[in-house]
Amino acid sequence: MSKVTIYQFTLYDITTDKIRKSRRWATYDAIERLGGDALLKTATEVEASSLDPDTPGMTHLDFDPRGRSGPRRTVTV
Repeated sequence: MSKVTIYQFTLYDITTDKIRKSRRWATYDAIERLGGDALLKTATEVEASSLDPDTPGMTHLDFDPRGRSGPRRTVTV
Protein backbone atom coordinates (compact mmCIF):
# COMPACT_ATOMS: atom_id res chain seq x y z
CA MET A 1 0.00 0.00 0.00
CA SER A 2 1.26 3.49 -0.76
CA LYS A 3 2.00 6.11 1.86
CA VAL A 4 1.15 9.81 1.86
CA THR A 5 2.24 12.69 4.07
CA ILE A 6 -0.58 14.58 5.74
CA TYR A 7 -0.61 17.73 7.88
CA GLN A 8 -2.85 19.54 10.26
CA PHE A 9 -3.73 22.94 8.84
CA THR A 10 -5.42 26.24 9.51
CA LEU A 11 -8.06 27.82 7.36
CA TYR A 12 -10.18 30.96 7.41
CA ASP A 13 -13.69 30.25 8.78
CA ILE A 14 -16.17 32.62 7.17
CA THR A 15 -18.83 31.90 9.83
CA THR A 16 -16.64 33.15 12.69
CA ASP A 17 -14.35 35.50 10.72
CA LYS A 18 -11.35 33.76 12.33
CA ILE A 19 -8.53 31.44 11.37
CA ARG A 20 -9.06 28.01 12.90
CA LYS A 21 -7.39 24.61 12.87
CA SER A 22 -9.25 22.11 10.71
CA ARG A 23 -10.75 18.96 12.22
CA ARG A 24 -9.30 17.08 9.23
CA TRP A 25 -5.72 16.31 8.20
CA ALA A 26 -4.78 16.73 4.54
CA THR A 27 -2.01 16.44 1.97
CA TYR A 28 -0.05 19.58 1.18
CA ASP A 29 -1.69 19.77 -2.27
CA ALA A 30 -5.20 19.58 -0.82
CA ILE A 31 -4.38 22.30 1.73
CA GLU A 32 -3.06 24.58 -1.01
CA ARG A 33 -6.20 23.95 -3.08
CA LEU A 34 -8.30 25.13 -0.11
CA GLY A 35 -6.15 28.20 0.50
CA GLY A 36 -5.14 26.94 3.95
CA ASP A 37 -1.79 26.95 5.73
CA ALA A 38 -0.15 23.61 6.48
CA LEU A 39 1.31 23.21 9.97
CA LEU A 40 4.58 21.73 8.66
CA LYS A 41 5.75 20.42 12.04
CA THR A 42 2.75 18.05 12.08
CA ALA A 43 3.89 16.14 8.96
CA THR A 44 2.83 12.51 9.41
CA GLU A 45 3.14 9.60 7.01
CA VAL A 46 0.04 7.38 6.78
CA GLU A 47 -1.38 4.75 4.45
CA ALA A 48 -3.12 6.34 1.44
CA SER A 49 -6.23 4.39 2.45
CA SER A 50 -6.52 6.75 5.46
CA LEU A 51 -7.78 9.48 3.11
CA ASP A 52 -11.53 9.97 2.77
CA PRO A 53 -12.60 9.17 -0.81
CA ASP A 54 -15.33 11.82 -0.57
CA THR A 55 -12.85 14.64 0.20
CA PRO A 56 -9.82 14.21 -2.11
CA GLY A 57 -6.52 14.52 -0.27
CA MET A 58 -8.18 14.87 3.12
CA THR A 59 -8.99 12.54 6.00
CA HIS A 60 -12.41 12.20 7.56
CA LEU A 61 -13.38 14.53 10.41
CA ASP A 62 -11.55 14.03 13.70
CA PHE A 63 -8.94 11.72 12.16
CA ASP A 64 -6.17 10.74 14.57
CA PRO A 65 -3.02 9.39 12.89
CA ARG A 66 -2.10 7.53 16.09
CA GLY A 67 -4.99 5.16 15.43
CA ARG A 68 -7.82 6.68 17.43
CA SER A 69 -9.87 7.93 14.47
CA GLY A 70 -13.36 9.27 14.35
CA PRO A 71 -15.38 11.51 16.61
CA ARG A 72 -14.30 11.64 20.20
CA ARG A 73 -16.98 11.39 22.80
CA THR A 74 -16.78 12.41 26.41
CA VAL A 75 -18.77 10.34 28.84
CA THR A 76 -19.76 12.06 32.06
CA VAL A 77 -20.73 9.92 35.05
